[in-house]
Amino acid sequence: MGVPVTGRFAGIIITEDADGGIGQMYCIDTAVETMVGVGYVQGAWEESNVANIGYVNYVLNNYYPANPAAPAGLTANQQAAAVQGAIWYFTDGYLVNTSETVIRGAVEAIVADAQANGPLVEPPPPNVTVTPPVAAGPAGGVAGPFTVAAEGAAEVTVSVPTGYTMFADAAGTVPIPNGSTVTSGTQVWVGGPPASTDPGVLSARASVSVQTGNVYLYDGGNPGMDNAQPLILAASTVLEAAAGATAEFFVPGDLVVNKVFAGGGIGSQGAITLTVDCAEAGAFVFDIPAGTAAPVSNSVTDLPVGTVCAVAEEVTGSTVEVTVTPVLPEPVTIAEGENVLEVTNTVEFNPGSLVVAKTISGSGAGLQDDVVLHVQCGDGLIDETFVIPEETTADTYTRRYEGIPAGVLCRVSEPASGANEDVTVETSGTGEVAILPGQSQAVEVVNVYAPVPYTERLPKTGADGMTGLALAGGGIMLAGALLVLGPSRRRSS
Repeated sequence: MGVPVTGRFAGIIITEDADGGIGQMYCIDTAVETMVGVGYVQGAWEESNVANIGYVNYVLNNYYPANPAAPAGLTANQQAAAVQGAIWYFTDGYLVNTSETVIRGAVEAIVADAQANGPLVEPPPPNVTVTPPVAAGPAGGVAGPFTVAAEGAAEVTVSVPTGYTMFADAAGTVPIPNGSTVTSGTQVWVGGPPASTDPGVLSARASVSVQTGNVYLYDGGNPGMDNAQPLILAASTVLEAAAGATAEFFVPGDLVVNKVFAGGGIGSQGAITLTVDCAEAGAFVFDIPAGTAAPVSNSVTDLPVGTVCAVAEEVTGSTVEVTVTPVLPEPVTIAEGENVLEVTNTVEFNPGSLVVAKTISGSGAGLQDDVVLHVQCGDGLIDETFVIPEETTADTYTRRYEGIPAGVLCRVSEPASGANEDVTVETSGTGEVAILPGQSQAVEVVNVYAPVPYTERLPKTGADGMTGLALAGGGIMLAGALLVLGPSRRRSS
């Protein structure tokens, strides 16, 4: 649809897809020819290598055939020719001959309008997708999954080259016949020819809405034809759109990741997380439960030969009770067959501590002599005394002993309680404790002091037959003695 202009056809080119969908196109490169029977695929503006397509898109969205009324005053063929002439002005610097009096004025007006109000941005491509663009699998196995989808279409037609197969499951047991129609969003796995590493392309196509301004490029499928003029869609329509992704195949190798344990704290560690980073082949995470004592093995199968895998241990299992020290191996380069990475975790109990607390209390506190505590841990690990000086007032006094190995027994005794002729004492809390890993054990020794009545401190003298007289006289003497002795107390020598 159009008219010859200065020896060249200017107008709309009609295209038809495999499902009979009709598209109206304009040419966007006068230097390259096209003809009936040339195949095209949808492409991006950048791939067309054509200038000023944003202005072209403005023209397309405002003039014939998207807007059948513009430019006004011309037949449909003349409108198409005028629009094509304006497009070539932007893409090729083409000027309509002055002899073309019917359309020249319309071309000038279209160009001026686009320069004043354009350009427009590139429209979204027809939304048929195959994701990811590349997936790999072992030779003789399957690659995928690929998700095929089409926006605005319920079904997608999928196909692979001869010798390749499609499956609906990762195990490759549910085949999809070539050229089948599947629901949009379906996952597809691709199998290659037996014992081959040649890649294959999974193709997906569907009839979807295509917006004005999408470009179409030569598909290279015509023998002896190296290039063909790129085309641009003149008006939105429903056309078949296609997308593809590559299935790659490789010689595989397997990786075994071993975890072994050593040290006196085996089985007391927390949960462990191993991460095996195999670059493009992916990262693999293995969780080992807390308290595991026996060796553990995990496997990663079907890695490409030549892949470098390194192991890291972000979570070692160290806790308050134990310290876990991992020994990590050097990265391994995957070879055909089995490859091994082994991580050794040494688990050791953390040392604990002992806090000895001495509490002085009671109404007689402050009258006592030196109080001596004896602290013994293990076989001579700690063997020392803890002295609370005489006349120390009521309070709690502590001493801390750090770095005691877990499991060591500590005993606290009191060789000297501070009791004297002035005070009596009741002692509680001495004993033995086992040190727990990473924890603090406390032993509290409490001394409750009570003053001895003065009458009980005086010595008894004389014979039994003189008791009455002695007491009578003593009573007089004691009264006087109280005046003298009351304010004083015995001092330890």
